[in-house]
Amino acid sequence: MGVETERKFLVGRGWRETVVRTREVRQGYMSAEPERAVRVRITDGAEAVLTVKGPRDGARRAEFEYPVPLADAEEILARLCPQPLVQKKRHYLGGRFDGWTVDEFYGSNAGLVLAELDAEDAADVVDLPEWVTEEVTTDPRYDNASLHGRPYPTWAAGTAPAPRPLRDPADADLVIFDNDGVLVDSEPIANRVLAALLTEAGFPTSYEDSVRRYMGGTLDRVRAMLRAETGRELPTGFTAHYRARLIEAFERDLRPVAGMAEVLRALTRRGTPFCVASSSPRDRLALGLRVTGLASFFEGRVYCADDVTRGKPAPDLFLHAAVRMGVDRAHAVVVEDSVPGVDAAMAAGMTSIGYAALTPADRLSAATRVVRDTAGLAVELGLTIPG
Repeated sequence: MGVETERKFLVGRGWRETVVRTREVRQGYMSAEPERAVRVRITDGAEAVLTVKGPRDGARRAEFEYPVPLADAEEILARLCPQPLVQKKRHYLGGRFDGWTVDEFYGSNAGLVLAELDAEDAADVVDLPEWVTEEVTTDPRYDNASLHGRPYPTWAAGTAPAPRPLRDPADADLVIFDNDGVLVDSEPIANRVLAALLTEAGFPTSYEDSVRRYMGGTLDRVRAMLRAETGRELPTGFTAHYRARLIEAFERDLRPVAGMAEVLRALTRRGTPFCVASSSPRDRLALGLRVTGLASFFEGRVYCADDVTRGKPAPDLFLHAAVRMGVDRAHAVVVEDSVPGVDAAMAAGMTSIGYAALTPADRLSAATRVVRDTAGLAVELGLTIPG
């Protein structure tokens, strides 16, 4: 029998500079009871272990760990573990912080960062790093098994202040682009299709209504708003019908936002990382980028509503994107054209640029800066666009 002894801490800024190695972790739980936990973990997509843990006694608990074949582990995670899985980057620190690890969660637990210290004796007094803010060793909410069933964003609102965002968007270490209405000129198409289908379904909606009420949100949000207002549900099959009509319209009419390709090329020349984080489902997002010729700019850096539990205006998607890109959220800038998107950036503690091409500028006034076109965006990002 082994014994796990660890102390857990919330952290602030300053730890990232001491990272010497990072590993990707996915894990799920077949049992997540307070008295026992049975977990399967895959690390770096190559190593898999089955772990059984006993009840916690302060910082100590019994632990049994066994290697399992990778294919078996993947099947267990897919078929026997409730979704979503716990996903995180585990950073190993060096120098005077050797022995410390920092877990940076993404996916359903986006926004949570925990430091851990393993010790032979959990009662040992250690000199805590200056970036440690609060010990949470005995708080069961921070156990990975608890986070599996009750993700951090569902209970953590207000528990910790967001970091101070950048003053100048040109200093960003990461630019996160919304897709619809920012990269691709899809919002007029999507809102025409949505307004027509809602009207056909018995919810009279003009194009202007759709832009004002629903732009930047998900179909689930539209459904919830209509339910709250009318007490009625959208008809069965509405989502599939909407997506089929939208794909047809995109294939025929979709174009990139004027000047956006030049902005992306300028970011590439300067070496500033960027990605896309959209409320669209993955298939629609991929279609839009492909049809407009922008897909090659974002290979391996595409994040969408399918990746997180909560969509905009919750911060989960932007936090998820920042973790996946390996950038502190306080050093990221979000480019958004919708109110829910700007709200999500604010909730994530990120600088935002409101893109007011279709949305009235006054509705995006909560953004750090507001621009009306890609020329203004280039100025705010400190880019030079060749004439």
